[in-house]
Amino acid sequence: MKKVFITTALVLLTFGVSRMWANVITVSNNTINAGQYTSLQTALDNSLVDDTIYVHGSPNDYGNSTVYVKRRVTIIGAGYAPVGTQYNWKTTISYISLDSVPFTDPISGTKIIGVDGYSLNSDAGINDVVVERTQIDYIYVEGDGWMIHNNITYGIDCGNHSNLYIDNNLLGYVNYSNSVSVVISNNIFSLYSWDAFYSMTNALITNNIFWYCTATNGTSACTFNKNITMNSSSQILPPAGNSGSGNLNNTNPQFMDTSIPTSSVSTSSAPGYDWHLKNTSPGKNAGTDGSDIGIYGGTYPAPNLTGASRIPQMTLMNIGNAVVPQGGNLNVNFKARKQN
Repeated sequence: MKKVFITTALVLLTFGVSRMWANVITVSNNTINAGQYTSLQTALDNSLVDDTIYVHGSPNDYGNSTVYVKRRVTIIGAGYAPVGTQYNWKTTISYISLDSVPFTDPISGTKIIGVDGYSLNSDAGINDVVVERTQIDYIYVEGDGWMIHNNITYGIDCGNHSNLYIDNNLLGYVNYSNSVSVVISNNIFSLYSWDAFYSMTNALITNNIFWYCTATNGTSACTFNKNITMNSSSQILPPAGNSGSGNLNNTNPQFMDTSIPTSSVSTSSAPGYDWHLKNTSPGKNAGTDGSDIGIYGGTYPAPNLTGASRIPQMTLMNIGNAVVPQGGNLNVNFKARKQN
């Protein structure tokens, strides 16, 4: 009986420790790097709540058909425009769906980091999602408490949800929001040449740069503070029916990169430009918090325009001798770097 008791106790202890730390799962569908899974969907289907899934860079798309995330996990890719790695392969997941059916596991709190894709959508009621360092063209919010920062995204549909924070992104437009707890801060609206907003009410819109797009349409009862507009036609912030102060209208923000087009910029070319402000810029240290207006100020200053996550990243691994005699040494050249 004593022996059985000890064995049972060890089993329970082991289970508790494994879930305390969760699991790390690796996925790779390229022929160079091996992963535990080649299919991201299979890895997700076999994951447990709070697991972390590392998805290797690859020339192949992991989401030609929709990838369904059915429980709370963290997905971390190699980035959308990696540089300095051996192959500079990005992690492409074209279609991602946060799927609450059959909703047997918690899914709110899921994190999507460092991937390239076309769309991210969600079932209703999935809250506290983090979308970080991605290049996803269209993001459809279907819950409260989402944090969307350091991304390159053409459009964000807020779905009239609350407690949304849209910070430090290169953006096209934001639409459908009616909550006083929506904050749109330190973005550069440069990916769409028409209206930056549609059906937006009550939002706080602060420290943004509107580059050759229209910031004066589609809003009511919003607060515009310390934004910069630059367009070929005159526009004055705050628009009629809105409030705010400290905006710079029809003013050149003076980006470091003078080759940025005086028109909309494509999502694919956006990472190739330097969006830092010159020291002489009227937006330098001019935000509501004393930091720069635009993506390099505020709460989440843009760390890079590659999508690389904060974790250390391997940049090179070569095996020097393919044949090793018994008792011999295998020579491996391995390089890695930390991320910002």
